[in-house]
Amino acid sequence: MTKFINKYWLEVVYISSVICFMLAFSFFLMTDYAQTISSGLSESVIRFHVIANSDTTEDQLLKENVRDAVLMYMEPILADSPSIEETRSRINDHMDEITQVAQTIITNWGKDYSVYTELTHEDFPTKSYGDIVFPAGNYEACRIVIGEGKGQNWWCVMFPPLCYVDAATGVVPLEGKEELQENLTKEQYDIVAFQADKPYDIRFKIVEWLGK
Repeated sequence: MTKFINKYWLEVVYISSVICFMLAFSFFLMTDYAQTISSGLSESVIRFHVIANSDTTEDQLLKENVRDAVLMYMEPILADSPSIEETRSRINDHMDEITQVAQTIITNWGKDYSVYTELTHEDFPTKSYGDIVFPAGNYEACRIVIGEGKGQNWWCVMFPPLCYVDAATGVVPLEGKEELQENLTKEQYDIVAFQADKPYDIRFKIVEWLGK
């Protein structure tokens, strides 16, 4: 009887070990795939990032006005950009003008905040943009910092051009999604496009957590 019980528990331990191994291996494959796609995606996107001086209501409204003015200025400049390289070049060519647009808004608001603009790389958490989700990762970004830059930030995607999402519905328009499809691989687009069950969102949250 004792021999039978020992054999039973050995089988239980063996089966449990196999299951644990399979789960661990699946988790590894899942996170490795997510990291690979996330890395490739971050190389295909340029974000636009505006950081407010502080979280006061006035400073947040100022941030939004700076955002709107810069987007209005840049829209015709970036509208027909055929590639991420061209978008990067156009942003760099107009960096002084972007700063001046932002500074003009700040001055008109009666503030003496400094402002600086740079094209840099930043770590972003997983973020939803309308019905599009971008995974955590290190992305290239056109970054505008107002004053001390200690307030909440606002971001969108300059390339592909998704900064003109329908504010009322929070949904990226069809032409924006077509731009994404043209500039991302199928795997990358499947990751960011909305899906009812959203399994990839969970995976990227895991990757984001592991990276901390």
